[in-house]
Amino acid sequence: MAEEAELIKVDKSVKPEYLACMAVNPCTALRLLDDFVKLEKGDVIIQNGANSTVGVAVMQIAAARGIKTINIIRDRADHADMVEKLKAYGGYIVDTDTYLNTPQFKRLIHDLPKPKLALNCTGGPVVTDMARLLDEGATVVTYGAMSRKPVTMPASLLIFKDIKLRGFWLSKWLDTHTAAERDAMYSQITDMFKSEKLRLWSERHSFTSGFETALERAQTERRERKVLLEF
Repeated sequence: MAEEAELIKVDKSVKPEYLACMAVNPCTALRLLDDFVKLEKGDVIIQNGANSTVGVAVMQIAAARGIKTINIIRDRADHADMVEKLKAYGGYIVDTDTYLNTPQFKRLIHDLPKPKLALNCTGGPVVTDMARLLDEGATVVTYGAMSRKPVTMPASLLIFKDIKLRGFWLSKWLDTHTAAERDAMYSQITDMFKSEKLRLWSERHSFTSGFETALERAQTERRERKVLLEF
């Protein structure tokens, strides 16, 4: 039996698949944008893993606030299709990690303000490449480690550019904030769902007839959509 404090009050007018995904990925995206750097309209941020559920939520929330996103994805066979898809969801620039540390990429972003915030969910060399593009005093926030590779940072970026390294875990945020603060966050996400400023990628499968398909899909690599079971 769940305690009342453990339950989330939801708006029935919101799609059930959105409500099923609301408590983790969209909330993580909101906290990443709100809790580390004061961002204003016209600012720029950069993120890797941009086609993840958190990444897609970040670019949509940022776009609604007039914040431009530089979105890094891994090279893939459907690269062109994914670029267009992410741009349709508000991604300002979308490109691959192999293109990030090239003169061509630097020319692509040369007329933009330097990013104030970098969001990392993969780890590995791409984080260093992102950090080299940041403004002085900017912050790198790590919230995942999909590549299982460490985050490495040249001392020069710490000394001469004062780059800050932070971490984020939503479970800890929930443990250290009040129920009222939690509910206010859920309310913000719900409002964005209802205004269609935030959309999620998901796929629904019947528990009785589609369980095996759902299980197979959930274990598929490079899968963007959240797999949901419908009872």
